[in-house]
Amino acid sequence: MGLFTSPADSWLASETAALVQRNGLVLRLDGREMRDPASVFRTFARELSFLGYFGHNWDALVDCLHDWHGPGHGKQDLAILIEHADDLLKSDFLGLFVSVLVQAAWNSNLRLDGDGELDEWRQCIAQHFVFLLDHTAPVAFTEKAACGMDVAVALSDGRLLATLTDVDWPGGDPASAPWTAGPLSFADKEILSGMTIKAIKLFRDHLGCSIHEALDILQSRSEHLRREHSNGRMTGRASQATGFAEQTPRLDEIGQPHPRTPR
Repeated sequence: MGLFTSPADSWLASETAALVQRNGLVLRLDGREMRDPASVFRTFARELSFLGYFGHNWDALVDCLHDWHGPGHGKQDLAILIEHADDLLKSDFLGLFVSVLVQAAWNSNLRLDGDGELDEWRQCIAQHFVFLLDHTAPVAFTEKAACGMDVAVALSDGRLLATLTDVDWPGGDPASAPWTAGPLSFADKEILSGMTIKAIKLFRDHLGCSIHEALDILQSRSEHLRREHSNGRMTGRASQATGFAEQTPRLDEIGQPHPRTPR
């Protein structure tokens, strides 16, 4: 699973400590080095000691992560913390990057080989990939993370979670938070029509997020649509959507949060 959170998150400290206590391994990578795909591949190859056959492409990254030959030699559960990851929000490869990481986690957890078939001789390894954000709220990454191939996202306790679209997998807890698969296009009609309150309700229903998180998601989605409609065909009301965050609708307009399934 992939996750976006703050380095000050108390949950992160307790989970990494528990992983180490189980003889797991925590590795820290510097997200500031990951300016483009080539630098992503170099960083992973160096820090995880990939063997020489690593092909420095996305498919090879999946293969080497789920059949890991790093310091743990494939025998330890692994958490990779990508520190100072804020600038990845500006990258055009983030969705693909997230998709690759959750695919690798899925493969290693389910003992799948390179063809996606069960290999009973492989050891089951839990892999977790955590993007640590110094000054950016995790919700800001929702739009780009959700655009990754076969990626489902959810917001829970201020963290952004990402997994494959089939979230019913070992170690997953799909009942703990709503999951939305694929691009956040389900509210596009409302955004383009200037129906901002309805759009906010849709984001809250689909993602289980707070009003303020829904506002942030709406703003990023509106900016995405504005870029797609740069020929000026967006309606007047919709073209103002990115500036409406200062006019936060009242709670009684949007409605109260839907109850969550207890953890």
